[in-house]
Amino acid sequence: MLALLLALLVVGPLVRLEGRAFEGGAEAFGRMFALPNIGSTFANTLIVAVGSVAFAVPAGTALALLTLRLPRALRGIMGLLPIVPLMLPPVAKVAAWSYLVSPRTGLINTTLRSLGIGSGGTGPLDVFTMTGIVLVSGLSMTSFVFLFVHASLQQRGAELEAAAAASGAGPWTVLWTVTLPLLRPPIVFATGITFLLALGQFTAPLLLGAPKNIDVLSTVMYRVSAEYPVDYSLGAALALPLLVVGVLAIGVQRRVLGDERRYAATSGRARIVGLRTSWWAVVPVGVYLLLAVVLPLFTLIAVSLSPYWSGRIEPSTFSLDGWAATLADPATGQAVGTTAQAVGITVLIAVPLGYLCALALLTRTRVPAAVRRLIDFVSGLSLALPAVLMGFALLLTYSTPPLRLYGTTAMVVVAYVTLMIPHAIRPQLTSLMATGPEYGEASRASGAGPLATTWRVGLPMARSGIGVAASLVVILVIHEFAVSVMVTSPGRRVIGSLLYDATNFGTAPQVAVIALLMVAITTVGIVAALLVGGSRALDRV
Repeated sequence: MLALLLALLVVGPLVRLEGRAFEGGAEAFGRMFALPNIGSTFANTLIVAVGSVAFAVPAGTALALLTLRLPRALRGIMGLLPIVPLMLPPVAKVAAWSYLVSPRTGLINTTLRSLGIGSGGTGPLDVFTMTGIVLVSGLSMTSFVFLFVHASLQQRGAELEAAAAASGAGPWTVLWTVTLPLLRPPIVFATGITFLLALGQFTAPLLLGAPKNIDVLSTVMYRVSAEYPVDYSLGAALALPLLVVGVLAIGVQRRVLGDERRYAATSGRARIVGLRTSWWAVVPVGVYLLLAVVLPLFTLIAVSLSPYWSGRIEPSTFSLDGWAATLADPATGQAVGTTAQAVGITVLIAVPLGYLCALALLTRTRVPAAVRRLIDFVSGLSLALPAVLMGFALLLTYSTPPLRLYGTTAMVVVAYVTLMIPHAIRPQLTSLMATGPEYGEASRASGAGPLATTWRVGLPMARSGIGVAASLVVILVIHEFAVSVMVTSPGRRVIGSLLYDATNFGTAPQVAVIALLMVAITTVGIVAALLVGGSRALDRV
């Protein structure tokens, strides 16, 4: 029943969508290849994916290694590095970088021109280019790679590195012959996830590519979904390459990562023995924090306090008028209310569903292996596929007969639950794996039934994972942008779609205020995760 429910939620919309692509003798593919600049669209999609991976994987891996070399006095403070970049939703980062590196009014450009670097009224930098899209996307994804690699480093010992150093190997020899080979699983996993995220990258191409008509598959699909009537056949044809790549990536990932024992955490007492610390490690870590957090956040605050954005910070003109106007707007209150309602219901549905899936995925349960593999595959499908593809499939499924949910909060909730299933599973599975089977066996041996054992033993022992899963769902739902703008109607916005509307039709201060509201809500979710799961909650995810 659980596998059937997951299949209806995740696979059903995808099958229904792709069925449209083959209607009428698959004529939709002919129309797809007849679209203007479709060749450059495919090329741009691949360039963004490969470029983001080439930037994020080396940068994230290097940062994770450098944090272990930080001086002890700073290691605690810099340990916040995995957390701080998550406080800025991707759409807020992209909006901030558009204010920083816009050719005419970008803060960095106006500063450089005032210093005599560049000439005229524009430049010398331009974020509205393919290079700008790749760099902003790669910078955002660096934190994901960092989290995977950093968690692996924290969960294992450094005995082998210490032994290599004691045998006379230098730091670079230890890195290339011991450390990096040991990090192969998390690096391979992070590379696959980053590639899939970048392949369906939506936020940066949509907001930064529009001024110069730079399109990728996700932005073309969104424009198809925004037209009325929606051409679902054409959208399905555009989605098929992304779907094929996503399914293949899941298969490769499962093949490379192997069984659940890959997730087991072992930590030796020699975890930091033999690792040299250096104050030079502070420099790249500080630069990353500056680019990923400080500059975007500072810019959003400055823009939100300005009466209009001219590319120059003038404190004498700062006021809270932009905040007052945005918060007084009924659309803002409606979007925040819908978001809060959707988030609450999503948590109440996704977390228990994730707990049941986590139980089914444990090898010690009596779930048949074939059913377990099916649940594992289907539950991870929405994670591996681009969000814009899932959004298009959900739009078709729940806005056409027999289910007409478009324009309601229910459609938003169903979409969010479908996307959040894998994120609700992993933290709870980690907690259940860490407890072992002994306590449940003792409870059953004492006469307790399955429900009593779950209520009195299983749930209390998985409390940390449940709390982290709930907090993670809150964070990621607030971060979600692609699906939000596709499944919401003008009369039923969430905060992500409100921000996109403000970007197109509002003022710069209004955009900055809404982005900062998203940052504030995300911060609350992260703090909740830390309070429930401890200081290493995000690593445990």
